[in-house]
Amino acid sequence: MAFAGNVDELALLQSVRLKGAVTAPALAAQLGVTESSAQAALSALVEMGRAVADDAGAVTLTAAGTVELEHQLEAERVSIDEFLFAEVVERFEPLDAEFAGAVADAGTRADLDRRAADVFDDVSAYVPRLARYQELLADTVEDPQAYAVVWAELRQEILSAAGR
Repeated sequence: MAFAGNVDELALLQSVRLKGAVTAPALAAQLGVTESSAQAALSALVEMGRAVADDAGAVTLTAAGTVELEHQLEAERVSIDEFLFAEVVERFEPLDAEFAGAVADAGTRADLDRRAADVFDDVSAYVPRLARYQELLADTVEDPQAYAVVWAELRQEILSAAGR
């Protein structure tokens, strides 16, 4: 559902939770929106009592924000064909197991990224809001630390969507 700044509310809430504390520039990069859209969305979360901002402008979820996120994640899970998505997760798990050994080497990381593309396409078909992660992975494939952060977030998202 579109939220303030034309940002998807579930993607917004989940991004704030995964990042722990997020600023408008970081959120804009994460969601692929303008910084002004990200700021409008974060401001709306704060105004609704779903988040608080610190003196530096970093936003974290409140208990109310976490509850709303959990409700929205549960609604999303209900809409996913759990048996078909479980097959996608089964294809992801061996790639995820390889990830630790691939993160340091650029060639191995690029090969893993290429082989994971079909799995991530299928993930995006079941959970469309996760499509952005393919762009984030492609954008960070040359930076092992950034790639590892994106991969870890996507892993959490996939397992959450599977109800794990």
